[in-house]
Amino acid sequence: MNKPLRQTVLALGLGWGWLGAQSQSFVEAFNQALTYDRTYLSAVAERNLGLQDANRAGLVYLPGASVENGRAPFETHSRTTYQVTQPLIDMDKLANYREMTGREAYTQATFAVKELDLARKIYKLVSQWVQLKEMESLALQEAQALDKQVQRAARRFELGSGSVIDVTTAQVQYTQAMARYQALQADITFAQQRYLSATGLQTVQIFVKPDYQRAASFELPQALIDRDVALSPTILQAKAQVEFAQLGLTRARNAYVPTVNAIYRTTHFNGAQDIYKGVQISMPTGLSAYSLSARQRAELDIQKAEAALAEAMEQVRLESVSGGFSLKAYAQEMAYRSKAVEISQATVASTEKAYEAGVAKATDVVNAILASFDVQRQRLNLHMTLSEQSLSYQLSKGVKPADAMTLTQSLFTP
Repeated sequence: MNKPLRQTVLALGLGWGWLGAQSQSFVEAFNQALTYDRTYLSAVAERNLGLQDANRAGLVYLPGASVENGRAPFETHSRTTYQVTQPLIDMDKLANYREMTGREAYTQATFAVKELDLARKIYKLVSQWVQLKEMESLALQEAQALDKQVQRAARRFELGSGSVIDVTTAQVQYTQAMARYQALQADITFAQQRYLSATGLQTVQIFVKPDYQRAASFELPQALIDRDVALSPTILQAKAQVEFAQLGLTRARNAYVPTVNAIYRTTHFNGAQDIYKGVQISMPTGLSAYSLSARQRAELDIQKAEAALAEAMEQVRLESVSGGFSLKAYAQEMAYRSKAVEISQATVASTEKAYEAGVAKATDVVNAILASFDVQRQRLNLHMTLSEQSLSYQLSKGVKPADAMTLTQSLFTP
């Protein structure tokens, strides 16, 4: 092994081992992001504001009180009036009251969607790191194998049984492998910074690796397959939008219904007291083309919300159906990919022996090495696709992000 490659291999080993401490997992990274990710914390604040608005909506039918003090220019004493008003019939306030439950459900569903977004984000950050480190490791292993072939070809050339082309061919491919390794360094650094930015940690301590055997036998739990897609936060959010639109139509229809309030008023003036108890009726006026079009607008808003709900339900249904078939197909493909890796590695070993015995060409060895590592990279990419699909499938079924992360994490090994 040449000196630069030896130094690179040593650096890679230190890079994985110097932290030595506890390894972070998908679930741990997600939990950490819950307390640090800026986008998610903003969503928490929005949820709290939404819940506060929902609670305020329940207060609209409580009585209101007012105090007025003053005197007319011709009066010599101040007049103080206390008034309590209790809404009896107020369609706008009634609609606000009915929104209380719907607004809370909408707020919670919207927040749940933000949690799904965070789960996908953290998965991508962690899986990208794992994939890049695996790609880095494969590039170095490939370089090591090609470096050995360079040494073998050089010895054959010195003994007069090989050609300089055999040496340079292996050297070119070795240099290419090292170039792939170097090209990965910028991607690894960027992935590290994105991960640290989302979690607030000082170092990346993720050492999990793909579990190809587990992936090849991966099956979805039956309870997850049977889970109703209507529990998806995306659908719940769309349903709440429909309810809001329907309340908007109720408002438009009742815009000219009289408002009725119970009044209790007491006035104090010059030592005397006047008490009034009665009912106040307010009849809305001011018909206009704009106000009359409000009902039509509300009806269009309902159509829009219902169309959005239908689209959300169909999208979640398709994700559920296609996701289930895809996961099954990916698992079956993984079994073939893993078998291909075994065969390719055996081919490399047998071709190297044949070359040493003089019955195989140098290019046969180089090609076998390149083919073997190409197959390994394809298997790695497939594993990442399978794990991402497993997470998406669970989230589309309304599984809590932390639970979805746990099942996805089972596709990796410490």
